[in-house]
Amino acid sequence: MNRITQTTRLDRVEHILGSGTGTLDFAIEGQTAYHTWEGEEDDNWDVQGIDSIKNADEDRFLIYPEGEYFMCEIDVDRGVVRCRCDE
Repeated sequence: MNRITQTTRLDRVEHILGSGTGTLDFAIEGQTAYHTWEGEEDDNWDVQGIDSIKNADEDRFLIYPEGEYFMCEIDVDRGVVRCRCDE
């Protein structure tokens, strides 16, 4: 697991594993470990271009893109995550 501690952009996100507590794990193509953002429940997430959302287990869920990947921008200081389908 790679913790996201500064503002960053993630390309080629295959899926997002999220939780109701505010944690988002980003699966990047070709990498075995998730990139993890430990946000808060009231942080601002905006994910566009969703193909499907599936329950993973308990309070965890998987978000899959309409296209091949998501592109996600994470602003750690403001608690903002913006993802869109990257075709």
